[in-house]
Amino acid sequence: MFRLAISLVSALMLLSGCALDKEEDLRLQLSQWVTLGDTYFFESSGTCTAAVFHTESPRISSLLGAARSVDTGLKMVAEGQPVVFKVGSKSPNALVEAIMSRDLPHGISLLNSGLAGVNCMSELVKSIYHQAIMNPTSRMAFIPDGHGVMIVDSQAKAVIYVRSNG
Repeated sequence: MFRLAISLVSALMLLSGCALDKEEDLRLQLSQWVTLGDTYFFESSGTCTAAVFHTESPRISSLLGAARSVDTGLKMVAEGQPVVFKVGSKSPNALVEAIMSRDLPHGISLLNSGLAGVNCMSELVKSIYHQAIMNPTSRMAFIPDGHGVMIVDSQAKAVIYVRSNG
């Protein structure tokens, strides 16, 4: 019985130490859609990931499907497609509010990814992230596979990625 308890505790400790993402894999995924420069910050745990990359070119590739309305974006998300929201001059924060008012489950999923990622951030990165999500010139993308949120802040020349484990 004692050995079983020790084995279970050891297994839990190993599992809790596993990171959701590896920096190289995340860079490979995001580089399909944006040009990434140096890594400013990367942290991944068993429950969250947060990353900030420098970018000289904040242009988002047309390979990432674009939605010009919240409803179109929600349809794309429901179909499992990654989507960048290009809805007027709404900040990512305002977009999440609009999404939640139209489709609470998808809105909560998006909000959860964005909020849980904060647990992996330093105080400085939290400040950068907050400025980016409040900036109406920033673009937000939702990546349903893995529940990731990517924010491209052209003013800060930063690509910010956050996600939770569920």
